[in-house]
Amino acid sequence: MECACAELTGSAPAETVRVRHGPKTAVYRVRLADGRPVMVKLFAADTAHGAADEARLLAAVTAAGRVRVPVVIGHGPVPGLAVSALVTADAGTSTLGDAVRAGQLPRPAALLRLALLMAAFHSAKAPPGVPLAPGIGQQVSALASHCPKQVFVRLAPALEVIAAGACVERLVWCHGDLHLENVIRGDDRRLTAGEHGRLRLPDYLVDFEAATVEVPEYDLAQTLVTCDALEPSDRVLMAAAYGRPVDTRLLDAYVAFHAVRGWTYAAHQEGRDRDAWAARLHLVMPPQSGRTVL
Repeated sequence: MECACAELTGSAPAETVRVRHGPKTAVYRVRLADGRPVMVKLFAADTAHGAADEARLLAAVTAAGRVRVPVVIGHGPVPGLAVSALVTADAGTSTLGDAVRAGQLPRPAALLRLALLMAAFHSAKAPPGVPLAPGIGQQVSALASHCPKQVFVRLAPALEVIAAGACVERLVWCHGDLHLENVIRGDDRRLTAGEHGRLRLPDYLVDFEAATVEVPEYDLAQTLVTCDALEPSDRVLMAAAYGRPVDTRLLDAYVAFHAVRGWTYAAHQEGRDRDAWAARLHLVMPPQSGRTVL
C-alpha cells in the first residue's frame, strides 16, 4: 500500500482501512499524509482486467456523461509487487447497501435507483478500443467447462431462449455487476430534474471489470440475482423504473443463467457465500423431485 500511494499520489498513507477483498482484487480507503481521502484498488498481476483497463473504462464513462464515477488520480504497476493499482478520489463512505442496512433508504427505493442508473448507463455507447469483459457466448463456453454437468444440463432451456433473443439492434453497454455495494451515495442524495427532463442522479457507479456489450435483459437479470430481488414485485418495480421495453421471457432466461454462473464460480469453485447462492439457485431452478444438485 505504501508503495502504491507513494508511486501514484506522491504521498504516503496515514490511515488505511480495507473495504473489500476478493480472489483477484482488494479495495482500501486511505487517508494520505497530505490529507487527501482516496480509494486504492489493487489488481492481481494474473487477472484479465487490471488497473489500466479500469482507468480507461472510468475515463470512457466520464466522457459519456451519463452517470457519475470517481475521479482517477493515478494507476500503474506497484514497484516490487506483482500487482497493479488504481487510485481514485474517495466519492463517499456509504453504498446503497449500507443505506438500506442502516434504515436510511427503503430497499425498494434502492432498487429503483439501481434501475435508473442502469438506464442512464445503457444510454451511453460503448467506446471503441476499450477492453470489455467477454460477452454471453464466451461466458457460456467458460461456464460449460466449470459448472457441474447435472446443473448445466438443466440450464439448457434458458440458453436456448438466450440464443434466440440475440439481437444486434438491441445491444447496449452493460455494467455487468450493478448491485447495491457498487453504488456510492453522493453528498447530494436527492433525485432532481436536469436538462431536457432527464433525472440528475447523485450516486457514483464503481467497479467496471465486468462491463460488456449485451442486450439490456443481461444486465437487469444480473442485478435481480445479486440483489436477491427475485420476487415478482421486485422484477416489476425494476423493469418499470428502468423505463425501456423488457422481454420478460428473455429476462427469466438470463436470471437463470446468472444464478447458475454465480453459484458455479462463487459457491462451487471458491466456496464463497454458499448459502446465498444455493438459495438463489433453488429459487430460480427448483430441484427436480427426489434430487438435489447442490
